[in-house]
Amino acid sequence: MSEKAAGFETTEPRSGAIALVGAGIVILLALVIVSVEAYYDRVRDQQIFVKQLQPVSEDLKALRAREDIDLNSYRYIDRAKGAVRLPINRAMDLLVEEAHAKR
Repeated sequence: MSEKAAGFETTEPRSGAIALVGAGIVILLALVIVSVEAYYDRVRDQQIFVKQLQPVSEDLKALRAREDIDLNSYRYIDRAKGAVRLPINRAMDLLVEEAHAKR
């Protein structure tokens, strides 16, 4: 009887070729996983540099210097009313002393 007459294929599948294809797919999948992980690590490191390690701009340095002056110096806000700006550390000390005096 011929193969066509039986209604189905009578030959055995080529298991060696199937195993090679399966092994190739597993190796390809492993390479893709390693490549994606390496890409992710590289992009993450670049973002860390941009957000945290990049040099500070001159505008930000100037802003921080002005804030430090405002936080750590005495200044009249309104001389007529007697309103003054105190350094933050002195203001906190006065607040603590006032809280202890009320006890």
